[in-house]
Amino acid sequence: MDSDRAPLNVVIAGGSLAGLMCGIALKHAGHQVKIIEQDDSERMSHMSGLGLGPSAASFLQRHDRLSSVFSHRINCIQTLRNGNPRVLATGNRDITSWDAFYYRLRSNFDGYISSYYPSAPKSSQTDGLATYEARRKVLNISPADLTGSHMVLTILNLETQETSQSEADLVIGADGPDSLVRAQYLPAAKRRYVGYIVWRGTVSERELSETTRDIFTHSIMTYMMDGHHCVVYTIPGPQGSLEPGERLLNFCWYSNETREDLDKILIDAIDGHRHHNTVPAGHVRQDIWSARLEYGKTTLPAPFLEIAAKIQQPFIQVITEFCSPQAAFENGKVLLMGDALTLFRPHTALGSAQSAFHALAIEDYVAGKISVDEWEKRVLRFSFLHWVQSVWWGKFYQESIARALPWGLRYWFYSLLERIRSWRNRDGTGIRLSSSKMDKSSS
Repeated sequence: MDSDRAPLNVVIAGGSLAGLMCGIALKHAGHQVKIIEQDDSERMSHMSGLGLGPSAASFLQRHDRLSSVFSHRINCIQTLRNGNPRVLATGNRDITSWDAFYYRLRSNFDGYISSYYPSAPKSSQTDGLATYEARRKVLNISPADLTGSHMVLTILNLETQETSQSEADLVIGADGPDSLVRAQYLPAAKRRYVGYIVWRGTVSERELSETTRDIFTHSIMTYMMDGHHCVVYTIPGPQGSLEPGERLLNFCWYSNETREDLDKILIDAIDGHRHHNTVPAGHVRQDIWSARLEYGKTTLPAPFLEIAAKIQQPFIQVITEFCSPQAAFENGKVLLMGDALTLFRPHTALGSAQSAFHALAIEDYVAGKISVDEWEKRVLRFSFLHWVQSVWWGKFYQESIARALPWGLRYWFYSLLERIRSWRNRDGTGIRLSSSKMDKSSS
């Protein structure tokens, strides 16, 4: 885009992590940014962990104006065999919680006050205006006139059911896996069930035995079974506390399930309707969770079972994926990013890294450092490569080495191409690979 023009009027559909990262980057560049979000500002806790990869670290180093620590570092991945931890890989990975990251980004974006961050960071005189409009939904996007110089969005107020229109020089679709923006421009790019789900929940460290706490303190711990695997690691506690005893153990149990199984598992405990992709905490049927725990008594090692048995409000996520073939529309006036563009399987913990990579690339595009074609090639290459990696890991954990191998070879082939591209260009246009020593060894 033309970097010499007046500040842009940017509208971002979606106010979760991806939308906030993009909004912060563009606000700091002096542009006027409005985020449209269907949910409330005070979000229901996701009770889930979040890995911060290299791209997220780069984003935070550039744009985070808060100094408090909100993540902790683990130094290895282990698996439990015959009751004893065995190191699978060494390396550092910063871990936080979805809640702590969301409220930190909100604080940086519009100074939102929360129990996590009771005071806003100091703003800069060069910042653009940032607004966050909750309980709003983007219904349609269209060019304002035949020249296509700017876009018009039709927006629904979910409280009053009234519609309004908003003009924008640039529209960012950061509205997640069920993106309405993607549905308008790429209706064929839809979520696909991959054959398994994850049972999730958290437990306070204080509720666990000292032996169990010690096992999970400094590492990600895994346990693999036929058609199942468990992952447990420590995340910040309430209000982002990292104090020992106040942190939470994040429990994930992946299990292969048929579509017929889903018709039972996804029934809401309160009103009986079938959920599509997530059964929220407090809505999982007790008989379903009790049956899962009974199965765990014969399959899970004692430390994993202790955590599972003390989860008070489990929730269930259906694992889905897609990889979009296009990211830019309307001559670069509409862009897709984050999970709205490509949805990884969760095993690589690169969702936030993808959002950060896209946000930094959009910052370069808006500043005129790269063209829209260069931007699109960059984000599509990153997303495709790490989507392939996530499929490889998912098939390894939930299927077999034989089924995972072709995807592993495919990933390393494309990784090699990226390294060659970076070496030949010598100008930073090659994507930054998120694989670390830990990543390579852990699978």
